[in-house]
Amino acid sequence: ETRQLETHYKNSIQDPRFRILCTADTQSMAWGSYQARCVTLKNYADQCAPFAHVITRVLPEPGFCAHYNATLYVKGIPPQREELGRIFIDVVDKYDIKEEDIREGMEVIVQNKLQGDLYNKNHVTHIVEHWYNNDPEDTYIPEIRDLEKGSPLKVGNVCCGCPSPKIDSSNVEFTMIDEKVEGTPITAWFLKFMSSSGWTESQMTKLVETNEYGTGMLYYSVFRTLFDVMIVTPKRRFDKLTYGSIQRIVSVMKSGVPVLVEVRGPAFEMFVDRYGYSCVYAENPIGIKKYGTLEDALKKMHDANARKQCQEEGLKIAEDFSPSVMAKRL
Repeated sequence: ETRQLETHYKNSIQDPRFRILCTADTQSMAWGSYQARCVTLKNYADQCAPFAHVITRVLPEPGFCAHYNATLYVKGIPPQREELGRIFIDVVDKYDIKEEDIREGMEVIVQNKLQGDLYNKNHVTHIVEHWYNNDPEDTYIPEIRDLEKGSPLKVGNVCCGCPSPKIDSSNVEFTMIDEKVEGTPITAWFLKFMSSSGWTESQMTKLVETNEYGTGMLYYSVFRTLFDVMIVTPKRRFDKLTYGSIQRIVSVMKSGVPVLVEVRGPAFEMFVDRYGYSCVYAENPIGIKKYGTLEDALKKMHDANARKQCQEEGLKIAEDFSPSVMAKRL
């Protein structure tokens, strides 16, 4: 490790590119947010920004550190060290980060304006939404087919700790995959639901180990294989409802499976209103008046044309959250 750091330092002295360290604590580096905010960023920069060199690794100890022009720290507050250059804290959903704990001069990346208001009294803030957690080159679009007479509409919801939607509609086969119960990562439960479709443990392991987007592709396989429609519900915590990333919606939309979005809380409501997304429902009286009920939405989803419209709207929105489009916009 010491020799690697010394080589890393020597190489940095001769590297004329703009050097960005994208890092986090060890636990956060295992989560999808780090993969999206850092690993995908590096892949994009390697292909499209030859003047930049994004390094993804743990924060080196003082004394062995090469110099960086900027450091992006995900879900935490890094130490103030000169060799880290200009420091950006990417809050994502680490809502216990308080502005008073952030050192002077550090800048803060947030996901929407409401979250930015928590940090902009004494710090510069930047709104960078969460791009989808999958391969930008994945262009497969599932075919929308008419349901066979008497066949149920297969509806799914995959989330960690989300409440299960109340579905009273007839002729609907609903599956709730709660990762708080099934476990994480997806490899903990994937075969339980997908072995009947021909998946084996070796196939699953190979995809994850050989494809940097392998985990995302496993989710897409679940969505595309098992369900006609996906439901995306927000978590009920105030901070999630208000500042929470809408990347869960966009990631499912990118799969090409039609998505029903429960409109609850400012973050989701701002999203559906911003894009005029029509495949929505609500469970509170005020929201129902504006967006309709889940039962109404599911009735529409029995029609292949309605599902096709949701698919097309979702794919168009997902385009806006690709790394390339977001980079150009920023």
